[in-house]
Amino acid sequence: MKKLLALIAVELTTFLLPQAHTEVNFLFALAHAGNLTAKAPTTAQIEVGFSPDEGAENLVLKTIGAARTEIRVLSYSFTSAPITQALLAARRRGVDVAMIVDHKNNIAEDRSGKAKHALNALAHAGVRIRTISIYPIHHDKTLIVDGRHVETESFNFSDAAAHRNSENVIVLWNHPDLAQICLRHWQDRYARGRDYLPG
Repeated sequence: MKKLLALIAVELTTFLLPQAHTEVNFLFALAHAGNLTAKAPTTAQIEVGFSPDEGAENLVLKTIGAARTEIRVLSYSFTSAPITQALLAARRRGVDVAMIVDHKNNIAEDRSGKAKHALNALAHAGVRIRTISIYPIHHDKTLIVDGRHVETESFNFSDAAAHRNSENVIVLWNHPDLAQICLRHWQDRYARGRDYLPG
C-alpha cells in the first residue's frame, strides 16, 4: 500500500505543485485517506441532496462509503478529489470498482489535468476504467452500488458541482430492480468504451 501511495503522490505532484495551495490538499487527502465507510439503510429509502454545499457531495460520498462488494460508475466529468479519495478507500476495503467516463471531457479536453490525474490514481489502484467517445456527450452521472443502491441526477463528480453549481443528487437505497436496470445500461456503455491506460 505504501508503494501505491508513493506512486500516486509522484503522479499527482507534477500536476499539483504549480496549482494553488488548495490543490495540494488533494495530494494530502489521497495519501492519508482512511477507510471512508458508511452504512446503507436496511429498508427501501430515498435520500436527496443539493448544491452548492447543501449535502449533494456528502450524499455521493456516503453512497460510495456504503459499498461492500462493487461500485459501477457512469461519469461525464470526473475531477473530484473527495470522490477519488472515497473510491480509493473502497478499493482498499476490497470493493470491485469499475468506471466508464466521457472521453472528450476527461481526456481530449482536460485542460487542467485534474481528470487525468484522478483517473491515473484510480487505475493504479486497480480500478477498471474505460472511456467512451461514440456519443457527442456521455452525460450519465450515476453510481450503482452492490447491485442494490443507485445514486443519480445532475451532480457531476467535480468541485464545481459540489461548491459552485446548482445541482441535485438522489439515492435510491435498496431498490435492486432499478439497480439491475441501471447495471444493464452501465454494461452496454462499458462494452462500447475503450480501456483507459494511465500515462
